[in-house]
Amino acid sequence: MSSKSTTARTLAIAGLLLLLVLPRSFAADAVNPAKETHSLRGLDGKSLPLKAPTGGATILIFYSSECPISNAYSPTFTDLQTRFRGKPMNWIGICMDPDLTDAEVRTHAADFKLGFAIARDRRGTFAREIGATKTPEAFVIDDRGKVQYHGRIDDQFVARRVRNANPGRYDLSSALEAVLTGKPVAVPYVEPVGCPIPEPPAVKAQPTYAHEIAPLIQKHCLECHRKGQVAPFGLENYEQARKRADDLASVVDERSMPPWKAAPHFGPRFKGDRSLSDKEIATFAAWAEAGAPEGDRHAIPPAPKFPEDWALGTPDLVLDIGTDFPVPAGGDDIYRCFVIPTHLDHDTYITAIEYQIGNRRVVHHVLAYVDVSGEARKRDAADPAPGYLCFAGPGEPIHGDLGGWAPGNLPDQLPEGVGRSLPKGADVIVQLHYHPSGKPETDRTRIGLHFARRPIRQIIHWTAAANPGLKLPAGAANIEMKAAWQAPVDVVALAVLPHMHLLGRDMTMTLTYPDGKVQDLIRIDDWDFNWQYSYFFEKPIDVPKGSVINLVAHYDNSSANPHNPNKPPKEVHWGEATTDEMCIGFVAVTKKGQDLTRPGEKDDLGETFRKQIEEFREKQRQAREEEKRKAAKEPRRASASK
Repeated sequence: MSSKSTTARTLAIAGLLLLLVLPRSFAADAVNPAKETHSLRGLDGKSLPLKAPTGGATILIFYSSECPISNAYSPTFTDLQTRFRGKPMNWIGICMDPDLTDAEVRTHAADFKLGFAIARDRRGTFAREIGATKTPEAFVIDDRGKVQYHGRIDDQFVARRVRNANPGRYDLSSALEAVLTGKPVAVPYVEPVGCPIPEPPAVKAQPTYAHEIAPLIQKHCLECHRKGQVAPFGLENYEQARKRADDLASVVDERSMPPWKAAPHFGPRFKGDRSLSDKEIATFAAWAEAGAPEGDRHAIPPAPKFPEDWALGTPDLVLDIGTDFPVPAGGDDIYRCFVIPTHLDHDTYITAIEYQIGNRRVVHHVLAYVDVSGEARKRDAADPAPGYLCFAGPGEPIHGDLGGWAPGNLPDQLPEGVGRSLPKGADVIVQLHYHPSGKPETDRTRIGLHFARRPIRQIIHWTAAANPGLKLPAGAANIEMKAAWQAPVDVVALAVLPHMHLLGRDMTMTLTYPDGKVQDLIRIDDWDFNWQYSYFFEKPIDVPKGSVINLVAHYDNSSANPHNPNKPPKEVHWGEATTDEMCIGFVAVTKKGQDLTRPGEKDDLGETFRKQIEEFREKQRQAREEEKRKAAKEPRRASASK
């Protein structure tokens, strides 16, 4: 850090009270940051001195209740305060949320167990003066009033939405150790990783929130960015959008929001496509650059009304996981399977499914499966906790699936005449992926099933192109893997679902017809394990017998991949655990021409796929045996040559 930047930050601290909280009579003293009078105002109105205790430090933590990265650091803040307990330190958290009441700030601090004193910086004045740009961001001020460290807390995050699987740099802690022992801080600045601090109001210009931006937000964002939904902050009014104008322009430009991983202009159109057009992206950018003007507030269209209970109406059967499942404040993600008996006394078909998430702050995604064997029930009984531990599926053979939910997903409504089979007496296995939010939570998710009211002619089934023999060498940054699935009968493709784990980089799925013609299906250029969807085609695609669905995927098993769970990298193979890998391109199909309303017609597509899987596994087994035989012959050949 240059002496010029250090001086600027020192003067910024010195001028804090002149700019924010102190009466004008202190202006003459404000040039000296070591003065006792220089302080922030706490929520109780009392001053919070910036001056550090003798031989100690004042730690400023800029945070936001609406930034998921900031909230995720709550346990880390607690750990740091515990570690340095008894040391001469002042801890001050500076809340950057301008539209929260003091009561809401207190509630958030209590929920997330923020142990430091809280100050407000509603207009971001102090943040701009001292040079803070992100939440969370830390400043360490010594007992002379000098900023000794500025930047990130540690390396838990390497970028927004990119968590480091193997953090090992503890920047703030190291800086505090240095200041307490009178040593220079080795690295005085490390760029912070987090959410941008809200921008101040700007002058009016075109385009405006009222005419251009509000309709876009209502169409593409409000589904998640409203109170009680999965997004960490709301976009329900002008002020909520204005303070994030630059951030909105940035995330839509990089196409990370709205969340939609399928590459544009590749393959057929999908239902529920959330991606923005180039024109819409440019509109967000122009609005931010113009200063995020509101326009005529009377022209703001009324917000759409969202159902408060079941969006599809009262379900015929509600499945409840049966417990208020506890999710800790921090730690690894949790994958839990809950077994729910249906108690149905007759076979039925499901045409629509709605997931009612109990706690969107911690539920990352849900998958549901139909079990007629009773084996999952046994696993549940053998585990003393509710449900049983599971990953990448229920771990038992299944009869079928009941779809799933991920943030932003709409209720699953199948096409006319298509259904899912739910036999009498079946159990439903509900797999929940929980992601800790920074404070203890509970969840009780429910699923609403709607029975068929009209004849069902076809059953939806999922099959896949997969490469269970994948091997990813340690240190390799661009490993290509392929897989293929051949249609054993004429089918109709309804949807695709690419699947990899943490080392995945990209995946492309195509369809090659028997005559050699190729149809693009889907391409994901920037794989993200946290955003996995079932992509339903707007128009189903005929897949004649003998057609091949091909998959090409790339993996990064190098130390440069922040998602890599192994440090140093090690060779990775196929497996169920997060630290293993998979290479799967799922496809949802129905049997072409199937009509279950015809007398004697049965749904044999599932059995056809099971036989195909058995044949595939047998070929894999034979290939492994052949490799063993070849390996056994090599030593004998080497011995004979001698």
